[in-house]
Amino acid sequence: MTRIRRYGDAAVLDCRGPLREVAGLRMYSALSVVLGGHEPGLAAGPAAAIAALRRSQATGVLSALDAAVISFRVDPLADRWELRDLVAAELGWRNDPRDWQVNLTRRGDLLLAQVGALYRSSRFPTMARLPASTNPVVAALLVQLLKVGAGQVVYDPFCGSGTLLVEAFAYDGTAVLIGSDSSPTALAAAAANRPMWGGGPLRADAARLPVATGSVDRVVANLPFGKRVGSHAANIVLYPAFLAELNRVLRADGRAVLLTEDKELFRRSVRRAPGVRVLREVRLASGGLHPSAFVLERTRTARGRRP
Repeated sequence: MTRIRRYGDAAVLDCRGPLREVAGLRMYSALSVVLGGHEPGLAAGPAAAIAALRRSQATGVLSALDAAVISFRVDPLADRWELRDLVAAELGWRNDPRDWQVNLTRRGDLLLAQVGALYRSSRFPTMARLPASTNPVVAALLVQLLKVGAGQVVYDPFCGSGTLLVEAFAYDGTAVLIGSDSSPTALAAAAANRPMWGGGPLRADAARLPVATGSVDRVVANLPFGKRVGSHAANIVLYPAFLAELNRVLRADGRAVLLTEDKELFRRSVRRAPGVRVLREVRLASGGLHPSAFVLERTRTARGRRP
């Protein structure tokens, strides 16, 4: 992958060689072939899109599709019907909005051919989920930031349906995974997903974690934002209480990655909390929300006190 450049909340890049490594990456929702738009050397319009599709099917990304006849759909675009008819007539593809391999869509001024086999739902496992479950791509980023080592204890004290634990297991199958939540509904979903992470969820209050002092290497959590789950008023009490427990359970070289949109309250709570500090903040966008992933580590004083 070369010439990687930002385009809004997406990245445009040149990719040469087998797609196996790209398919194995977890931190993207969809992969698309750029057919036209602002990119240098790309013409615009349906005819140019057909030419780009033909090239990709012959020697590019779309050559990996092994169907005798490629199925496709077109998003509700201004030139939707013209594109649909041209693709069917010129390329011999089958229009099938329910079972597509390629989806023609736009992002900004780019016309794209979205590859179904590399779409998020094709690359991540089917799981029991809740309305506020972590987006699996966001989960992949949080676990990447967590830097899990072989055999380390990873704990999610707001585990919900277990998305972060499933991702942690995919990242390192040797990790010891613990999940807890105070919601019976969440615990039922996490238990249903147990084959994908191997643990048994515990019912527990995040202000009173059921693990021994200094026993956890990594903590990862999607905290209540105070919108879909909980409230800002509840977070005023919850965040400081949880951070005190985080200080208790983390080992000296421990690390936590915590996601929240109640950001100012969280920053203020960390400044007042014992034993931990913010190492890094990564701003995200997901489902119309704009949370941050906060990477926390032990303060120097706390590292010196704990073996």
